Formats: sequence, structure tokens, C-alpha cells
Amino acid sequence: MKKILIFEYITGGGLIDKKISHTLTDEANIILDSLIDNPLIATHFFCDYRNKYKNHKNAILVTLQNKNIIYDANLINSYDYFLPICPETDLTFYEYIKKIYSSVKNMNISSLDSLLNTSDKYLLKKICNKNNIPNPDSYISKSKNKLYIIKDRFGCGSSYVELSNQVIKNIPKDKIIENYIPGKSYSISLYLSNNSYKLISINEQKIRKRKNILKLKALNVNIYPPFKDYIFYFINKILLAFPKLRGFIGLDIIYNNGNLFLIEINARYTTSMSIIHNCKNKHILDYTKPLLIDEAGISCQIKL
Repeated sequence: MKKILIFEYITGGGLIDKKISHTLTDEANIILDSLIDNPLIATHFFCDYRNKYKNHKNAILVTLQNKNIIYDANLINSYDYFLPICPETDLTFYEYIKKIYSSVKNMNISSLDSLLNTSDKYLLKKICNKNNIPNPDSYISKSKNKLYIIKDRFGCGSSYVELSNQVIKNIPKDKIIENYIPGKSYSISLYLSNNSYKLISINEQKIRKRKNILKLKALNVNIYPPFKDYIFYFINKILLAFPKLRGFIGLDIIYNNGNLFLIEINARYTTSMSIIHNCKNKHILDYTKPLLIDEAGISCQIKL
């Protein structure tokens, strides 16, 4: 039986010097729930001593006294596979992987440059523009009332996103403004190895607007849009521009009038992956195996 170690930042000790309450806590718990109870794999996990799973038999407690255990390469390397899951907010994911990148040998992870380029939305769009990948910079609105999106430059999809009807000058350095693209929002879940990728699912994002603030309210996971063949072409184009992406990857896209636009790349395990076992006869960690006979499955929903 393989032994896997998981570090989920919010629930696993990343907030050990802070209050455990966080805007991402609910999603973090959904992710952890989906990973730790697999009867075919011994799944251990770093666990904040305040988390509800602190008494779980496979929990490795992280406390104020041993908080650096999450960087312990000897412990991490004693497992067959290590899965780190951190938010991009304030470059948290990049900074964590940077500390362990040279010493941890059992994780399938993107290069440090790729993590930085996907965490920083300015760098992401710069690479997209260089490689002719449609993104908010390339969208031309035909509306007289043009709209814009203001969001965190270093943030995940569930962080601050505001809809504005005007360009705001002197925007703070930790924010970014871009063209608003009307249309349907989707995410694509992938697992990448050195030579190929596996398409885990295509997911429809349900967005809620309240006082010009946009929030993700639900995910319909494992759907089959009529433009699926176009998505494969789009994935290949993105991977050519970002050749060092590895492991679990999420792509956020918008479908508008027959065209796809790349919004974000999450170079990590994402929330939509956490219910794939409900949609298909597969555990998400099955996608890390070289031989996988996948199934079409059904659509499932996550309410956030």
C-alpha cells in the first residue's frame, strides 16, 4: 500500500501563528475531506492542532512548538508521494514550494518559474500575450458601456473580484484591472506528468454578483459542453506556452461568442477536484497513476 502525505495550507498548519478562521476555510475542509479517507492508500496529513481532524489516526499535528515540521524534508521524503496544496494569495504557494523545492523529491510539481508566472496575474498575461493565448487583454468589447474587473494581483479565484464601469487610475500594486468578458465561466481540471496530461473534468462555474462584487457560489463538476473539442486545442496551446507545469492543474476560462479566453492558471489541486470521486468511479489520487482507465461519469455540484 502506497503512503501519501498531504499538506493543505489552511487546515495543515499554514495559519499556525494566526487565527484559524479564514475566508478559504470552508473550501479547505472540502478539499481535506476528499483526500484523507481512501481505503486503498495510507493517507497522512499535516493538521493544525485546532482543526476538527486533530484526533484522526493519520493526522500529523502541527503546533506552535513544532510549526516548522511542514518543511521537514526527511519526514516528507519518507512517503511515496507528497501533495502540497496552498492558495496563490500573497504568493503563499510559491514561497512554500521555494523553501522545499531542492530537498523534497517525491512531489510532482511545476517549476518555480511556472508557479511564479501563474501566481502573478501580470506575468501570466504577459506570457499569454507573447504566445497569442486569448485572455482579458485581447478581448474587445462591442458594448457602449464597457466594464472592467478589479481583482487581487496575487490571489486565488475566490479572493477579491470587483466589477467596475470605469478604468481606475493609480491602482494599488497588489491589484490588477482587466477587461470584463461576458459569457459562461468554466474551469478545467488536469493532471500533468512529464510527457502527457489527463483531463480530469470540465466544470461550470456559477458566479454571484452582489454590490458589484463577484463571488463563486457553486461548481457543476464534470460537465460536457458542446465545444469540448475546442477545449483540447486550447489546453494544448496553453501547455506549449507553459511547458513546465506539472501535477494537478486548474485552468479558469470564459466562453464568449464561440471563443475561449484564459483567465487564470491554478498550478495546484483545486476545489473542483474534491468531488470527482462522486462524479466518476475514481478517487482523485488515481490520476497520479501512470495507467488509468477513466470513465465518463456524471455531473456533481459543490455549493460554496
